[in-house]
Amino acid sequence: MLMILLVLGAEVPSWAQVDKVGVRTSGISCGDCAAVSEIYLRRLSYVDKVNISMANEAVIVTYKPGTSFQPWDIRDALGKTDVGVVQFQISARGSVQEEGGKSFFVAGKDKFLLVAPPKIPSASPVSIEGIVNDRADPMELKILTLKELKK
Repeated sequence: MLMILLVLGAEVPSWAQVDKVGVRTSGISCGDCAAVSEIYLRRLSYVDKVNISMANEAVIVTYKPGTSFQPWDIRDALGKTDVGVVQFQISARGSVQEEGGKSFFVAGKDKFLLVAPPKIPSASPVSIEGIVNDRADPMELKILTLKELKK
């Protein structure tokens, strides 16, 4: 099994990764908790930018190149200010891979089981937006939008 994962990792282009994460939250309704939440999120080594909307109770986290999606760290950082995570939505670049009769979206170091696999050729480079169930193992991804990229 380890050998299969290493082969898949070798096929993923270096530009493939989760670029942005939208976090729908609960409890981020005041300026103080938003400011402190931003401080905790900026302390995460892979975070490039943070944008918080109190009106929408949402957070957008932009990742640095070469890093991976860390939902547990985001949950922990927001939890320090009693802000809950309702849903994660990602924007990512990668490809769909078949393994053991299942379809996965592979974006750099991240791998998501596809809830409803798209009808595109395996290993084709794509850009996606989708909702992540980070509590499943492996994480599950429901694709909302998909765009094929040129090789």
